[in-house]
Amino acid sequence: MGDLEKMQEQMKADMSALKDQMASMMEAMLGMKRLMESNAATTAAANTTTEADPVLPPVTHHPVPDILG
Repeated sequence: MGDLEKMQEQMKADMSALKDQMASMMEAMLGMKRLMESNAATTAAANTTTEADPVLPPVTHHPVPDILG
């Protein structure tokens, strides 16, 4: 096999490896997108539930008292 053929075979192998890496990255990005969408939907549902349920008191933040003086 000549140098040109070896180079072409190496390029094919490199391209195949790059395609696999791209596929893995796309799967990871789609997974992150789904997670973000799920979190947004959960947050929206929680906000709707809180607004619809007047029994739940609003969250208030009180300063921590300075007990050291």
